[in-house]
Amino acid sequence: MHQKGFSLIELVVTMVVLVAVSSVAIPAFQTGIGNAQIRTVAESIHSGLQQARMEAIKRNARVKFTLQSDSAWQIGCVTVTSICPSTITQKNATEGSSTNITVSADNSTAVFSGFGTRDPATAVGLTVVNISNSQVKNEERRALRVVLAAGGNARVCDPTVTATGDARAC
Repeated sequence: MHQKGFSLIELVVTMVVLVAVSSVAIPAFQTGIGNAQIRTVAESIHSGLQQARMEAIKRNARVKFTLQSDSAWQIGCVTVTSICPSTITQKNATEGSSTNITVSADNSTAVFSGFGTRDPATAVGLTVVNISNSQVKNEERRALRVVLAAGGNARVCDPTVTATGDARAC
């Protein structure tokens, strides 16, 4: 007589293997998700800065990028006219972020001139944004930084990379 199905021992061994694999895979998966959230927020802020710069050039007007502490941002004209509104576009904090994300900047606004450079008439403006995730352990966290140069170019870099000549370095 041929028996169909699984024995109790086979079922228990399978469950033990699944629990062992899950106990290793789930924390690594959570770390990956946390670091991906950091990357998403950094790329969103970078994209917003680039978009504000392009709007300033396109409209030949001073355009302001405003960053909020929860990673939300807004782009709008400094001087509102019929062809240059106070709000051109914005991004909510809930898009691609979580409550574990920490965004800290040296200033909340960056103003671009019609040439696409940081506006020289604005004395103090945003130049550095640091993004981190409190859910990820320090040794596994890939915190990122968005840097805005005087010429208006924005880039994402990794503050932990210190090798000279490495494009990821800040």
